[in-house]
Amino acid sequence: MSYDLTDHQLELLARVLQHGGVLSSPFGHSDEDTLLPALHDDIAALEEMGLITVTPHAGRAEGETLTLTEEGYAALDMT
Repeated sequence: MSYDLTDHQLELLARVLQHGGVLSSPFGHSDEDTLLPALHDDIAALEEMGLITVTPHAGRAEGETLTLTEEGYAALDMT
């Protein structure tokens, strides 16, 4: 299946892949790139496409864990 992904979405999928398919937030250094609004949009879009699953930590303010799905691996040609 072909996905119409932005460069930022592909980069986010690649970052999750670099961490063994599971990436927990905050994703960067405090106040640098931790869940910026655009990153939230990319995460929501990737989840809607079924490329990642998002699991909130204890509270939404505590961050979340992103996990690549089989479709996410396929989008990165990692099948």
